[in-house]
Amino acid sequence: MTRRFEIYRNESRQHLAIPLGFSWTAAVLDWMWAFGLRLWAAGVVLLIVNLLLSVVLYSNRAGWKTYLVAQLIQGLFAGLAARRLREMSAERRGFAYLCTLPATNGDGAIAKLLSVGGEPLPEWRARAIHGVPDFAPPHLRPFLAVALLTIQAAFRLRLVVTLLGLLVAAVFVLPSVIRHDGSAQGFTQILITYTLAVITALLGFTSLWVACGTLARDIEEMQLFLVASKPVERWQIWIGKWAGIMTINLAMLGIAGLVAYGLLQLRTGELSPDQQKKLREEVLVARAGVREPSVDLRTDIEMILAERLKDPTVAAMDRAFVRKQVEETVRARQQVVPPGMLRRWTVELGDDARQRLSGRPLFIRVKFFTTQYNSEGTVYPAYWEIGPPEGRRLRIQNSLPAESFVEFALDPRATSEIVEANGKLSVDFQNWTEQPLLFPLDDGMEVLFHEGGFELNYARGLMIIAFWLGLLTAVGLACSSFLSFPVAAFCSIALLMLGMSGNTLKQVVEQGGIVGVSSETGTVTDPSLVNQLSVVVYGNAKRLIDQVGGYSPVSSLSTGRSITWGEILRAFLVINVVVGGTVSVAGMVILTRRELAAPTKF
Repeated sequence: MTRRFEIYRNESRQHLAIPLGFSWTAAVLDWMWAFGLRLWAAGVVLLIVNLLLSVVLYSNRAGWKTYLVAQLIQGLFAGLAARRLREMSAERRGFAYLCTLPATNGDGAIAKLLSVGGEPLPEWRARAIHGVPDFAPPHLRPFLAVALLTIQAAFRLRLVVTLLGLLVAAVFVLPSVIRHDGSAQGFTQILITYTLAVITALLGFTSLWVACGTLARDIEEMQLFLVASKPVERWQIWIGKWAGIMTINLAMLGIAGLVAYGLLQLRTGELSPDQQKKLREEVLVARAGVREPSVDLRTDIEMILAERLKDPTVAAMDRAFVRKQVEETVRARQQVVPPGMLRRWTVELGDDARQRLSGRPLFIRVKFFTTQYNSEGTVYPAYWEIGPPEGRRLRIQNSLPAESFVEFALDPRATSEIVEANGKLSVDFQNWTEQPLLFPLDDGMEVLFHEGGFELNYARGLMIIAFWLGLLTAVGLACSSFLSFPVAAFCSIALLMLGMSGNTLKQVVEQGGIVGVSSETGTVTDPSLVNQLSVVVYGNAKRLIDQVGGYSPVSSLSTGRSITWGEILRAFLVINVVVGGTVSVAGMVILTRRELAAPTKF
């Protein structure tokens, strides 16, 4: 079978043939193949991943499917990257690219070159773009070529190797430096929360930086002029660069996520048996949460507001301020449990909850506030009755801290008895303290139950991180479409900081502006044009940030919360289609309409 080979030659006129396309040898032997070519960094990374996969398989016999899938992905990555890795090995040994020619094998390719005197024919001098197959549709070849050239540039600048080293070091070094307290919660905080947060931050910053640099510098150094002069549309250049950067991101995210998962399984044995059980039931699992259906309070608010406004003194006050007071009063009636009183929540777990959750533990997650200062270690007695109001109930007495989320498990043997036939679960709380306790309507009480395994939930969490990286890459490319590299990087990072300032935007909207805020009411007294414009701008920015920023897989994974396929779809539509699509279209339009070769005065 005829293949294409790249011929390299050194100063001693020795020749080396490198086959194009997928390498089955690299896919099967991976780290041994890399060490054979003296690619020490790539070989060490592949060896570490193999060792971690073996540890995962040994510690979790049921995870053999995950092990096989991970090995397959690693083999595909090694086989696809084989050509570039062999090129790096040849360049380090003093070889330089000479030509590309068809042959049946490497020796035949070199012999073919020597048969014409050792100098390549003109048709052999064109270098093939790695990874663009001959059967690719003609309209996709420019896009694929730009994407693969972007990947090659990243390899050439040692970005991939450096980034991979930083990610692996962060995953290994961070948990080693920061010691957990021996509890399942502390173990999770270090091995999942911190590790995934560092991975996301490192990849996110790199995506912005590379996206700004790859396009802006191509324009500044006039490299894009040559590409744009060929039959390649500028929007294809833009999408090709986005696809190239995202390919690197996905590969790095997959490797770092796999290493973090292997380290998590490896270090589970550091915990005591009780904490290991808690870890498997509360963290290394996918749990869904159900709250009490929301109550429509608008009717009560309007009735009380109408009564209040009958008083001439109240009617003379600001209408919005009075409404806010009434809303807080009505909400307090639903949230506050006075001393000696009872509060009942009724949640719906589904019609088949008895059979589906039989033998599995349920968890109650609560959060309440008090009217006094709570020092560290202060707890409050709580008495719970859970189950059918007229049937057998599960009684629990415990002590809980205020102003923080607390979970406690229910006996799995009683699950089928406390859940009613229609799938409803009643939870009663009796306030045995001497002060009122406030349970917020939004997150005061929630019932958590088992929905799936951790591995698939972990993969879905990494998918959402990939969506965020896609958006950041689009933002960086859009800014570099019309700005120089330093300015594009500054603007991209500024937009990222704006996205992290949701509380500031919320405060401006609630107080009604930014100038002339009253210290007594906390609202703006001067309805100037500046305040009106700031409310409009900040309000729209806050709504956009709330839509995009509502998807945080790290917190869900660290608390064992289920990330559903519906959330994945919504995250993709909001982050990548609506926001990312708008940014991408703007960037492509700007790059298309920009005059690249404008005359310069000397």
